[in-house]
Amino acid sequence: AVMQGYWNLPERTELAFHTDESGRKWYKTGDIVMDQAGEYIFVGRRDRMIKKRGYRIELGEIEACLYGHAEIREAGVVAHAVTDGEIQVVAFISTKGGAKLSIIGLKQFCSEHLPLYMIPDRFNQREALPKTSTDKVNYQQLLELLDH
Repeated sequence: AVMQGYWNLPERTELAFHTDESGRKWYKTGDIVMDQAGEYIFVGRRDRMIKKRGYRIELGEIEACLYGHAEIREAGVVAHAVTDGEIQVVAFISTKGGAKLSIIGLKQFCSEHLPLYMIPDRFNQREALPKTSTDKVNYQQLLELLDH
């Protein structure tokens, strides 16, 4: 069982829980999952939000879109600060079987599934993405790759 809410913090409880039509409370984990053939596969979290040109962008949503591409094996999306405070959204990908994907094709795919303001500014294709000790995408190392 999960807790029923935050002690004496009804506003925070309301943000963290969803009550369904039967009255049951569900904790909002922030996990993003993708259903493939009846199985839920973890693809990211909802707490990696940035603001770019006035738009709120959830980087995990971009990753979820990329995981929907038939040739993409791994995806990691980061926000990278460039000159004059400009932020670029950079998508790192690795493909199944090492297939080379064109930037035009990737942008076209993203434009079919995401609003224009969420399409990554850059794509970086690698054999594999760096991982943490728990086998998750290491976003810090992705950012370091951009600095070199």
